[in-house]
Amino acid sequence: MSDEEIDRKITVIFATDVVGYSKHMENDEAETVKNLRACENILLKLFKDFKGRLFNTGGDSFLAEFVSAVSAVECAVAFQEAIQERNKADDTTVKLEFRIGINSGDVIKEKDNLLGDGVNIAARLEALAQTNGITISKGIYDFVKGKTKHEFNDLGLQKVKQNEFHAFDLMLDGYQKRQLSSSQTFKAVSYTHLTLPTIY
Repeated sequence: MSDEEIDRKITVIFATDVVGYSKHMENDEAETVKNLRACENILLKLFKDFKGRLFNTGGDSFLAEFVSAVSAVECAVAFQEAIQERNKADDTTVKLEFRIGINSGDVIKEKDNLLGDGVNIAARLEALAQTNGITISKGIYDFVKGKTKHEFNDLGLQKVKQNEFHAFDLMLDGYQKRQLSSSQTFKAVSYTHLTLPTIY
């Protein structure tokens, strides 16, 4: 492939990030890093089990791709359940919590990395998600509805920074439906350390 050619593909993007990571680091850096490593090991095993590929990471943030939307959603549910079980253990010194966003889109392949709006929107969905929650795009919802046992809550059209998208919460056990204004502005997680371009 020449330097001028752009290699593209359609894929499913899974984005996750630790909630309140900076505060945990302020409180106890060493224990936070040890617990993050343990959570990362859980995540990597689940990526392998559900045929996902980690393509970028930075500190407390992880980005993976999946061929199947159903696999990505089931992986997300399994991860949140595993983290909740881990946090119940008495020997868990730092109880880390995660948000997850899942999107499908046409992305740019740059060596082993993926770039573009499809990745950006997955990151925005993650920023929109509740603590310990999973938020997906309408494209993912359309792929998985009727193919999983999970229920979803329609959040309608949302806008985070320059990205506008239709979002759904996956209703995990104990979660209450929430209503969001389409004009509500959410603080997007910074993925600059993952070298993601913002598409305007």
